[in-house]
Amino acid sequence: SMLVGNLIARRINMTLQDWGAMGELIGGFAVVASLVYVGLQMKAGNLASRVESKLRLTDTLVDFTDLLISSPNLNEIMISGRRGIESLSKEDYLLFSNLALKASWFFSAGYFMYRNKAISEEDWHEFKSIAIYWAASKGYQEWWVRQGGANFTGEFKQFMEREMTSTS
Repeated sequence: SMLVGNLIARRINMTLQDWGAMGELIGGFAVVASLVYVGLQMKAGNLASRVESKLRLTDTLVDFTDLLISSPNLNEIMISGRRGIESLSKEDYLLFSNLALKASWFFSAGYFMYRNKAISEEDWHEFKSIAIYWAASKGYQEWWVRQGGANFTGEFKQFMEREMTSTS
């Protein structure tokens, strides 16, 4: 009877150890599954953030373009100003300066989003080509030296100045 009791105790003890090991294994799987779930949620959140960043930049560009389309005089000032600021009247220079500043803020925002991986390389290419279009113009370069460049610092300023020197 003592022998049977010891065998039953051993059997129960092994079963408890087996259950403990099984619980640890299931717990390990649950931790891995929850980490995978959190990773998927973060990936979905990052994608949503990148999409939102791209849409915001696109909306800003569309608004700027709509402004020029709705005001042919402003569009003409932008075209003339890009050719060179010396031909602009004082009033037209102020309007061109505001357009150039607004465009530069847009480029700066796009550059910031690109550097922080909020937009992809392909998305940045679209915005970069517009920045290069502005940077290549004589009037924008004159505006940048005269006053525009003082509004910006760091990597973005270096980027724009590199683009200006590579296009002159």
